[in-house]
Amino acid sequence: MLVQMPLKIGLRDDACFATFVTEKESLALALNTLQQSLKKDAGGAFYLVGEGGSGKTHLLQAACRYVTEQGYTSVFLPMSDASLPLIPDVLNGLEQTPLVCLDDISRFIGQKPWELALANLITKSSVQGHSLLLAGDVAISKWPIATTELAKALMTVLPIEIESLTEKDEVILALQRHSLRLGFELPQEVGNYLVKQFSSDLQELLAVLKMLEQASLVEKRRLTLPFVKKVLQQV
Repeated sequence: MLVQMPLKIGLRDDACFATFVTEKESLALALNTLQQSLKKDAGGAFYLVGEGGSGKTHLLQAACRYVTEQGYTSVFLPMSDASLPLIPDVLNGLEQTPLVCLDDISRFIGQKPWELALANLITKSSVQGHSLLLAGDVAISKWPIATTELAKALMTVLPIEIESLTEKDEVILALQRHSLRLGFELPQEVGNYLVKQFSSDLQELLAVLKMLEQASLVEKRRLTLPFVKKVLQQV
């Protein structure tokens, strides 16, 4: 376990800033600002907004891994996980943690107890000089906010829009970075083949990549195009 988190929530092995690819320079600059904020332990609150599969969860977990490597602790909570006994009180005291990441937080907006707990966390984390990363699929401007406390606290939160990859070359680059993180190389011709055979949806392709990784380990083979075709024909 790399990060001290409640409920024994783990991080994906490939969740790091190095494996995240973006087509937009403005997003790259925003994420660099976020990362520098974490590095300097200067605190700050950010809201990552984007559709499902755009990489928000990846970035939250990457941030947790990053601060852990700096010697600090962090908390990652997937707020949409129905198996977790989540109540507003779970946010109480989290401001003592250098980094708190709350995924899918927008689903609780409009519920006063949650809004008050979140407003309290935002404010107290700022006072402590700690970082808070939120993520959701609804822009803050469209949140059905029910309390003035949260509306006021959100004025200190910087929104960052996350967009899914659409260019084939960028999708392949992301796959190659993930494969290197997992300990093997993904040739360009294999990346081209995977995108052609499946789609440009990175999450779907990462699932295929994981399957190919297992096959490569079992048969002790590199991911050549003939080997990949053979494996996929057997699925």
